[in-house]
Amino acid sequence: MVIKAVFFFSLVRSQVKFDLLKDHWLFLGILYTAGVAFLSFVFLVSWQNIIWAPWQNRVAQNVGVSPWIAWLGETFLLSTLYFWLMAKFDEGVIFWTLLLLGILLVLF
Repeated sequence: MVIKAVFFFSLVRSQVKFDLLKDHWLFLGILYTAGVAFLSFVFLVSWQNIIWAPWQNRVAQNVGVSPWIAWLGETFLLSTLYFWLMAKFDEGVIFWTLLLLGILLVLF
């Protein structure tokens, strides 16, 4: 979880610091999802059985994919939305609120 948090907030810091990355929120969402998928597969999925929450199983059944793929899709949508909002609101109260809400995204 610590590696995931450091990775996420390094992406957020690079988006805030460099103007070139500010407009590339889709790339940052893809990069974060790929990094989380790699970390999750290495540390969780490959060596133990995961018990998915009932709502994750329902989402996976409704979409017609495995819970792992559904979780990756949810992570991609949430992270891309987050990076898009961070690019849109780059200062002020909304920025700091979004920065704190990033902790919830890391815990997802």
